[in-house]
Order: sequence, then structure tokens, then C-alpha cells
Amino acid sequence: MKRRTRLLREERGMMGGYDVHIRYKNIKNLYLRVQPPGVVEVSAPQGMTGAAIEGFISRRRTWIDERLRLICASAAAEKRRRYETGEMILLWGVQCPLEVRPVTRGKAYAEYADGRILLYASPDADVEERAEAVRALYRAELAAAIERTVPECEHIVGKHAAAWRIRAMKTRWGSCSTRTASITLNLALARYERRALVYVILHELTHLWVRGHGAVFHARMDRYLPDWRDVRRVLNAQAREDEEGR
Repeated sequence: MKRRTRLLREERGMMGGYDVHIRYKNIKNLYLRVQPPGVVEVSAPQGMTGAAIEGFISRRRTWIDERLRLICASAAAEKRRRYETGEMILLWGVQCPLEVRPVTRGKAYAEYADGRILLYASPDADVEERAEAVRALYRAELAAAIERTVPECEHIVGKHAAAWRIRAMKTRWGSCSTRTASITLNLALARYERRALVYVILHELTHLWVRGHGAVFHARMDRYLPDWRDVRRVLNAQAREDEEGR
């Protein structure tokens, strides 16, 4: 039986020029992520020194800076968008024109039809209500795609996830809990080509075999999806262009 990870203590402060939140746990390795609005979160073994953690952060500076840039770009893009007729909404890699159709009552909602995104909203619906309607469309589209795609991917990998979840994530396309065998996918995947969804699903399922991203993990991915590096590169490039162009 796997030992359950337990939080022992927490510290927060500036380290290497970053706002860093350290969680000390009964684990063997360091783990790092960047969360909005720009906090570097570190999970560290209980006996690790601050100097060792700072060295780890310094070695990952390029990666951290790229994540921070994406978070800032995403926030700026959302502030610019108004969700009005004529704007373009990305769905499964295709730019779809948005058409707002007024309704007199009820909550705003969106649907895809004939290459367009139809947004039904009352004239006084604010930007956040309209944005939530589009996010709900993304969630419905992604949920349906996951249901269609997962069985074949699980067959390829030889592992079965206990649960699939969807969540808005700023810096990762997916995550896998090896303890519960549950997988969470980024809501934004509905914006990009379906091939990217296949890659992320296979990636997260592979973590049910291998926790890290070392040679064993790469070898399995090479077997499951030989061009996965190209798919990942295109997905990340499209995401950067999308954030910069919105």
C-alpha cells in the first residue's frame, strides 16, 4: 500500500526573485508548479534545506518564467475580450465567428452550429456571464470528446483511470493522481486540435505506469504515440500564439 502524502509544515516568502510557497511533506523528491496570479509552489521533502530549494528554483528559472508569462498573457487576453458579435472563438483548432443572439430572460448559454458559436444572452448580460457561457460550451464539448476518446487510449496504454475531471488550468494540460488513479484535463484543450487531446490523455494515463518524466516514461510515450513530441510542440506553440493574439 502506498504511503499517503502528508503536509508537515508550510513557508512562504521571496526566493530567487519569486513569490514562493513551500509545502514540506513526507515525500522523497521536489515538485514545482506555478499558480495564478504568479505564485511558485514547491512541494519538498521535510528535511530539505532552503538553499537546496533555492538552487532547484534557480535551475528551473527558464521554465518558471515561461509559465509566468503565460499566466500574465492569459489574464490580459481575458480582460480584452468582450464576447460580442464578430469576435472569433477557437474551438477544436478552428476559429469560429461569434454571433450574439439576444434573449429576454434566463442565463446566457452558448452552442456550436454550422461553424459558428451562437451565444444567447440578454442585453444586460455582463462580460463574465457571457464568458461563463462559452466556458460551459467548452466543458460540454470536451466532456463529450473525452468520453469518445478515452476507451481507445486506455486500451493502448493498458491502464484505466478511476475518474476523469475537467478544470481550468493555467500552466498544465493535465494532471494525474497516482494514488486515486484520477485524471484532470485542462478545459482549454477544447480550443485546440483533437490530436492534442489524444496526446494529453495518453500522457496522463502513462503516469499510471510511471510517475516522472524520465527515460522510462518517454519510452512508453514513444510506443503509444510515436509523434507525441511534435504534437506537444504544436500544442504549446498554438497556445502561445493564441494568448498573444487574443
